[in-house]
Amino acid sequence: MLRAENLRAGYGGGDAVRGISIEVAEGSCVALVGANGAGKSTLAKALCGLVTPRGGKVFFCDKEITGLPASDVARRGLCLCPEGRRVFGPLSVEENLLLGAYPRLSSFGPFRRAASGDLQRIYAMFPRLGERRMQQAGSLSGGEQQMLAIGRVLMARPRLVVLDEPSMGLAPVVVKEVFEAIRSLHASGMTILLSEQFAKIALALSDHAYIIERGSVVLEGASKGLAKNPAVVAAYLG
Repeated sequence: MLRAENLRAGYGGGDAVRGISIEVAEGSCVALVGANGAGKSTLAKALCGLVTPRGGKVFFCDKEITGLPASDVARRGLCLCPEGRRVFGPLSVEENLLLGAYPRLSSFGPFRRAASGDLQRIYAMFPRLGERRMQQAGSLSGGEQQMLAIGRVLMARPRLVVLDEPSMGLAPVVVKEVFEAIRSLHASGMTILLSEQFAKIALALSDHAYIIERGSVVLEGASKGLAKNPAVVAAYLG
């Protein structure tokens, strides 16, 4: 469903992504595992159109999307849940969720009614969001904001979700709750690309994984196999 070939991307004069090639099959969960600063977030942004690649190509559903604006990429069904959550603090929980549905719904007519089924689906997945639906998003806890960020991207009915560092800044008990929701999404058939430095959970959740160091893929393979690889255990699981 998603394929990158020899992708290069970065900021200023240097490349944070140095010739990376990855594939994400439909219905799979693929993990990008690496330390903070390895290039995972830059790769996620380059795939989704938020950073313009300096080289290589990106294909989504067999069509090249290299260099397309992020808005066009999202409308095709490749949607990013960004690092740091990036919720709209002054807006309510429900208003944040409705913004996720905006690209696929007409700006005229009963917008909220058209999105009501999706709202109920998100509230069933994250009951606390339903309880706080009229509360300002900025007043939520970090874990609740991460749930909101995931819910917002799901409102777009994506074909593939890129989750960038969903555990960042969260307490361990909240990390477990967030990853249970991701596990449920995967079990439902959602295609997921998970960028995550918490290697143990990422490898347990995913089908296939790429280990990224200094902007390059240094290992790849079935996640269960990588979880037993001595080099991966020493560097990320020890």
